[in-house]
Amino acid sequence: MWPVVYACHMASEIDYDSPTPPYQQIAAEIIRDIESGALVVNRPIPSESALIQRWGVARDTARRAVRHLREGGYVYTVPQRGTYVADRTAEK
Repeated sequence: MWPVVYACHMASEIDYDSPTPPYQQIAAEIIRDIESGALVVNRPIPSESALIQRWGVARDTARRAVRHLREGGYVYTVPQRGTYVADRTAEK
């Protein structure tokens, strides 16, 4: 499988002056992309490496963003496969 290129609705950069932590800023952008349909149910989200490259953040920050999404029910992780957009239609 080819790597996911992430050129969706991403803000230009992390706002380090914001009271919102960087991992939450990244997660919020991914949530917007999920809700807009730019990221599709049961399709992979960008890898940690892609998030690191796109945002210029540390691996821990990218992991925290993905964990935040998982805890919010926006994504699910399949070991050795990746992280995918969850189907949230049953929750609405």
